[in-house]
Amino acid sequence: MEYFVAVAEELHFGRAATRLHISQPPLSMQIQRLEEEVGVELLRRTKRSVQLTAAGKVFLEEARATLRQARRATDLARRAARGDLGRLSIGVIDSALYGLVPPVVRRFTERHPDVEITVTERRIHEQLDLVARGALDLGFVHPPVERPELAAEAVHHEPFVLAVPEGHPLAGAQDVSLAEACAQPLIQPPRELNPVGHDSLLAICHQHGAYPNIVREASPKQTIIALVAAGLGASVLPEAVRHSGYPGVVYRPIEGGRFGITTSVVWARDALGPSARLFLDLLLQPPASRRA
Repeated sequence: MEYFVAVAEELHFGRAATRLHISQPPLSMQIQRLEEEVGVELLRRTKRSVQLTAAGKVFLEEARATLRQARRATDLARRAARGDLGRLSIGVIDSALYGLVPPVVRRFTERHPDVEITVTERRIHEQLDLVARGALDLGFVHPPVERPELAAEAVHHEPFVLAVPEGHPLAGAQDVSLAEACAQPLIQPPRELNPVGHDSLLAICHQHGAYPNIVREASPKQTIIALVAAGLGASVLPEAVRHSGYPGVVYRPIEGGRFGITTSVVWARDALGPSARLFLDLLLQPPASRRA
């Protein structure tokens, strides 16, 4: 088809052969084979000229369109192989939506605008199952990740803060002690929603002789913050909730950010796609490099 287009545009076998960097006899043979395959004469040849037949004029336009589509298909395939084109599905725990994931998604989209990204909030065990099955490319969870088919890397350590309503006695404190935080009537997520986060908080408190005074369970974290704003209690939450923007709530560091929880990114060990690899590379860059 490329040979035919060259001859049809040059209307001269010699010039077409030079353009194609081949000799003239093989070119003539290829055009003859094409006409035999199509079943009609496409070029009318005389000793002095080469002209397109009516069928050849129609075939030329379709051939050009076919070659354009073939080049486009090749380009798209190469871009997909590089990770510049395709789909990327990411699962997150709620705290990762507040601060960790959005900046990386924004930066990735600026660099790779033709990758369609979906971000969905899911529980940790759901994410692990979906990543293992290939239904999610990446997940953001609290460790440990004890699945041999999955790889994980810690990407963020986040201090706990105490959320209290405005006017609370601790609202003006520089920071609060762990014992003070645990002594408040606390509103916390149910353990079944985030066993790792729940157990980490209990373990930290127990290791330091404190016992959380949990008086109410609620979810998601936006609901907890709303209940705190209503004066129904306080809550020990990851620091990222500061970005929720809910009015009437003050966040106090707990012993200067000494206690917190880690977030890891997780992926299928043997099935990381090109776009997921690009996202992972960007995520794992040092912050200064990530902004470059």
